[in-house]
Amino acid sequence: MARLDWMTFLAHHPKAHLLAAPVPDPSPSVLKRLRRLMQALIDGEAPVGDYATAIVRDRDVTEIQCGFADRADADRVAKQLGARSVAASGDWLSERTLRLDEQAELALERKAARPRSGLHQPAVS
Repeated sequence: MARLDWMTFLAHHPKAHLLAAPVPDPSPSVLKRLRRLMQALIDGEAPVGDYATAIVRDRDVTEIQCGFADRADADRVAKQLGARSVAASGDWLSERTLRLDEQAELALERKAARPRSGLHQPAVS
């Protein structure tokens, strides 16, 4: 479907599915880069429902949060990243978490760089 901005997503999907990724090095350039990589990976999975990403700072924890309207989209991306399920808070129907350390960042780069599923490469003559 569509990538929405975070506030629009939350307004349209008040009960959705969350993938939260705490970032140990929350410098602005690292956060922006990781968010772009997450968006590229999600776009490559061709989500059927709306989704959004945001950089969320709460006390001394900084996360990249990905919200999904469709649980299957959330499950597929979580599996790609090796995220684990955690107990859902009252704000979300389901939650998964992944620590975006250096190893996870390298895996994210590789996965985000893959060609999109379902798209055909043009024939070369």
